[in-house]
Amino acid sequence: MVDSPRAAAAYIATTATRSPSVEEAQSGSASESPSLPTKSSGEDADGELLPALFWDGTEDWINEDNCADFAALQALKHDDTTPEERADEYKRKGNEALKYKQNKIYVRKAVQQYTLALMEKVEDLSLNSVVHSNRAHAALLLGNFRKALEDAQVSVELDPANVKAWFRAAKSAYGLDNFDECVAFCLGGLKLEGGNRELQALLKTATKGVAKRAEQIQRDDASRADVESFMKEITKRQLEYGPPTMGTGEHMPAFAEDGETMTHWMLFVYPEFMSTDVIERFNELSSFADQLDSMFADDAPPLSWDSDGAYTRDRLELYYQSNAVRPYPLDVLEGRLLDKARGSRRTEPARGDRQWDKGTIDPRDQCMHLITEGNTLAEVLAAKGHVLPGHPVVYVVSRGTEFRAKFLAGDWEI
Repeated sequence: MVDSPRAAAAYIATTATRSPSVEEAQSGSASESPSLPTKSSGEDADGELLPALFWDGTEDWINEDNCADFAALQALKHDDTTPEERADEYKRKGNEALKYKQNKIYVRKAVQQYTLALMEKVEDLSLNSVVHSNRAHAALLLGNFRKALEDAQVSVELDPANVKAWFRAAKSAYGLDNFDECVAFCLGGLKLEGGNRELQALLKTATKGVAKRAEQIQRDDASRADVESFMKEITKRQLEYGPPTMGTGEHMPAFAEDGETMTHWMLFVYPEFMSTDVIERFNELSSFADQLDSMFADDAPPLSWDSDGAYTRDRLELYYQSNAVRPYPLDVLEGRLLDKARGSRRTEPARGDRQWDKGTIDPRDQCMHLITEGNTLAEVLAAKGHVLPGHPVVYVVSRGTEFRAKFLAGDWEI
C-alpha cells in the first residue's frame, strides 16, 4: 500500500522512468529563492519525479476524468487528515511549484496538485474558487487558454468576489480572441475593484479588439458580397479558370469604369523567342484586331528580339490552347477568391477548402486554336474548352516562318 505522497509520486514515476536516489528523496522542499533549483528532467520542486505525463510536453489536460495516473494518484488520499486539510495542502504545494513558473515542469506539477485538491470535493466554496483560479493561472502559463477560461469561469461562479478569477477569465478570453467576452469579464472585475490597473489595461486593449473585429467583419461582408457578384458575372460569361501554369500567378478580371464590362490581365507569348507582352486591362468588348493595331502600330517601338523583322502586323497569327488545365469547380474558385480577399486571415472555412485534385489532361484534348482577329475577347474566352490558366494566355506566331510549322505540329516547348 502507498501511504505517503512522496512514496506515491515515486511509485507513479517508476512506470516511466528511474526511481529517485536516497539523496534525491531527502532533498526537502523547494527553496523560496527566485532562481530555479538544478533538477534533471521530470523532477518536481520537492525532489520527486513527476510521472511522464507531466513532462513530455504532449499530455492531455489533467483532470479527474482523463488523467492516465488517476488510479495511482487516488492513493495519495489515504492518510489520517481531513479532506479540507488535504485540499489545502495540495493547494499549498501547487503554489510552491508555481514559484518556479519559468519551467513548465513545475507549472504542470502545480496543475497536478490543484487537480488533487479539487478531487477532495470539499464544501468550502471560497477554497474551491481559489484553487480553480490558481489552476486557471497555471493553464495561462502553459498557453492553454480554453482550459484556463473554464477554470476561471467556475471560480467566478463559486465566489463572485474573487477579483483574480475575473482577471484570469478576462485574460483567457482575450487569448482566445473572444474580445467581447473579455470586456465583460473586465467590467465584472472592475465593479469589485475599480482601481485595478491590470483590469483597466486589459479592458482598454480588449475594447480596441472589439472595434477592430467589427471593422474586419464589415470588410469580410463586403468582400463576400463582391465575390458573390463576381461569381455571377463569371457564370454569366461562361468563363472557366484553373491553376496558373506560366509562373505569372492568378489575375482575375476587374470591372471597367462603367461597372458592367470586364477587363482582363492578358499575357501574349511569343514562343519562338521566349518573350512576352502583358496587357493589364484588355476590355472584353474589344476585338483582337483593335488590340494588335495598337500594339503593332507604325509608331510602336521595334521588337528587340525580332532581328529579321518577321513579326509585322500583317503576318501575325494568334492562338489559344484548349483545355490548358483542368478547371476549378465553381465552389473551389469562390473559396480561392474569398481567401485572396481576406489575405492570410480565415474567419470561417472557405467553401473551396474541400479536396480538389487538379488531375491530368489528356494531351489529345489540348489543341491550339486560331483566333479570328475580328472576334472580341469575350467571345474567345467563352469558347468551349477554353480554360484560363490563372488568366488569359495568347500565343503569337508569324506566318511564313519555320517556327510556325513546328508550333502547329507541337514540336516546341516553353
